[in-house]
Amino acid sequence: MALYFFEFLDPEFLISDDEGTECADHDAALGEALRTLCEVAADQPHRYLGRPLRIEILDDEKRSVLSCHIQLGAIERARSALRSAA
Repeated sequence: MALYFFEFLDPEFLISDDEGTECADHDAALGEALRTLCEVAADQPHRYLGRPLRIEILDDEKRSVLSCHIQLGAIERARSALRSAA
């Protein structure tokens, strides 16, 4: 097990992880980061619509080893088609 730190980056703020999380390896740390990104985006989807949301994964010496991000998007297609069919 290795200690990883997860820094959450939003366009408006940064949340640093001071405690760290024990993970089996890089893949486990990546999975943890991706789950966290999805949970945050699901809790506030309108906040992150069209805006990047990123987690920087740091090793036990606080060096960046992985970075992952998501950005929610939506394309409205059916509204005008539904109105014309009514």
